Amino acid sequence: MKFILAFSICSAITGFCNNTATVPTPYNSWTECVNGGAKLTTTFTEKFEEKTNREKLYVTYFCNEVKNEKI
Repeated sequence: MKFILAFSICSAITGFCNNTATVPTPYNSWTECVNGGAKLTTTFTEKFEEKTNREKLYVTYFCNEVKNEKI
């Protein structure tokens, strides 16, 4: 099975989350996908540290199993 990582950027101030986006590259396992989400979160918060602090942003993510192998 393959897994697709989906994520949203949310604000703890407003409670608003943007539309869910997906990472275009499929992952080969659940663990690989979850690790990808953790890395995405770290990369985002480091790259946009000032904005993340100012707007109290956080990343939510989840992995979806893809049953069709043609991704």
